[in-house]
Amino acid sequence: MEVSVLTNFVVNLVKTKHTIVFSCSLKDFQETTFALMQRNQFVSVVHLNDTYSLPSILTIDSYARTSILVNARCSGTSELLFEASENRYFNKSYQWCIWGVDLDVQSLFPLKLNYVGPNAQITYVNETNDGYAYWDVHSKGRHLKSQLEIHLIATLINGTINIISDISHLQSIDFRGQFNGLTLRGASVIDKEDIISNEQIESILSRPTKDSGVAAFIKYHYELLGLLRERFNFTVNFRNSRGWAGRLGNTTFRLGLLGIVMRNEADIAASGAFNRINRFAEFDIIHQSWKFETAFLYRYTPDLFTPGGDSAAWAGNFLSPFSTRVWFFSLLTLAAFSIIWVLFEIIDGKFLDKRDGVLQTFGACCQQGMDPNPKDRSVRFLVMTLFLFSLVMYNYYTSSVVGGLLSSSDQGPATVDEITSSPLKISFEDIGYYKVLFRESKNQSITRLIEKKLSSSRSSKELPIFSHIEEAVPYLKAGGFAFHCEVVDAYPVIAEFFDANEICDLREVSGLMEVEILNWILHKNSQYTEIFRTAMCNAQEKGFVERILRRRQIKKPTCLSLYTVYPVSISGVLPAFIILICGIIISLMLLCVEKLYVRLEMANCRV
Repeated sequence: MEVSVLTNFVVNLVKTKHTIVFSCSLKDFQETTFALMQRNQFVSVVHLNDTYSLPSILTIDSYARTSILVNARCSGTSELLFEASENRYFNKSYQWCIWGVDLDVQSLFPLKLNYVGPNAQITYVNETNDGYAYWDVHSKGRHLKSQLEIHLIATLINGTINIISDISHLQSIDFRGQFNGLTLRGASVIDKEDIISNEQIESILSRPTKDSGVAAFIKYHYELLGLLRERFNFTVNFRNSRGWAGRLGNTTFRLGLLGIVMRNEADIAASGAFNRINRFAEFDIIHQSWKFETAFLYRYTPDLFTPGGDSAAWAGNFLSPFSTRVWFFSLLTLAAFSIIWVLFEIIDGKFLDKRDGVLQTFGACCQQGMDPNPKDRSVRFLVMTLFLFSLVMYNYYTSSVVGGLLSSSDQGPATVDEITSSPLKISFEDIGYYKVLFRESKNQSITRLIEKKLSSSRSSKELPIFSHIEEAVPYLKAGGFAFHCEVVDAYPVIAEFFDANEICDLREVSGLMEVEILNWILHKNSQYTEIFRTAMCNAQEKGFVERILRRRQIKKPTCLSLYTVYPVSISGVLPAFIILICGIIISLMLLCVEKLYVRLEMANCRV
């Protein structure tokens, strides 16, 4: 074959700067290398009859795109092409040129070369009656028994190249974007029993409403898959998995949807996947748009206060505005005032007057005034200081109480640990990733949550640990209950059953699971990665993705009430009643002591 056939391919058709020649002929090496180097090409040569390592030759360090020229008449060509297929080298990084005389292209690319897909950049050159012809070769998936598609690129006659079709157009998505109804292998996750047929999976995922055992992002990615199906005209035969991830015992064998995709048992998945560092080496990412956000949802009630928290959390507690230490020092200060007052009275010789220093101190502390007013300057100054102390403490106390009652937006438990310590009963959506989280997580907060909230048995009247959103909403509405789920699933049901005031009482506590953008993944180096990724970028630019997001990611119902008044619970005012009852009991005891004392005095007088 003339050397000009190869130089025209490299220089005029694909226009690359790096060329690797696979041949078994020294003449090919000499003539081809010399001709390409004259045209400023960096050339590497590999003898097909020698031992070589293809991964060490086709590395990520290749300069830009690389041309690979293969002499198909050599005996080692079949092994080279098979190894290139197994290692996913028929992709957008390499321009392959296979040349031969009187060779059938179908025999060069049998079905066992299953990685000759829509991203393949393969040119086959054969000899014609008057020269040579360049043919573009690809398929929509040889592993799916798809036929090779062959299109004429150019001809070379008497050293002159005649371009019939632009090679960049023949290798583009626009030209290769018609799959002609090809059936791709699909996978999804529906955490329900007896879901085995493709019809069942399609029926569940196509419903616009919430289904038990189906995450919100599953249906979202199913709709995105619908965009690809319409764009490329293919169908999908789904297989179901009950979960996303996991490993078989202590082995590296992946289970669930991730295992199906990693082993290339599915071409595309109607699901997203979490970002994990160890997954980047096993999967390709074609799109990211779904914000995965889960939280505890509960309705705030006045008995949900957090001791030691912010003012809103303990606004109903009678003693909470001051800490125990402040109350102690306040009582100690008042006792000191009473003692000093009595000392002043003794010094002034008026201790036997009718005024009671302790009672007057208590009256001043309660801002009740004083009558008669003291005439001694020392006592007056002491009384003024006492009133000033009472004013400052009273302002601090009332402002804390009023501020706590008014700032209702932050009321209730605000962290996972506070949820664990609260009287709330909790349940989770019955879906697989929670069970994996509880089994594999080493987080201390989750461990405490399991020990305190999930270990005890529940009665038949209580909601089980794993339940569904429709069953949990009546418990949320009644209060005293928290449900953890993906928030976009709960918002429509809450908006339907909660009134305006109840929506304002709704609280969210995140932190149990990370908020992150999910990855739409394919098998690593999939033959569909480039074409699907480009199509999704185009769909996002045109607004199709945003339209689906607006429909699927429901916003939280808006609170329409200007303010909400929360009644003070009995637990909040209980200390006040305890003080009152203790005072009455002490008064009765003093009354009995006084009566006994009077009787004893009268008996002594008679004697």
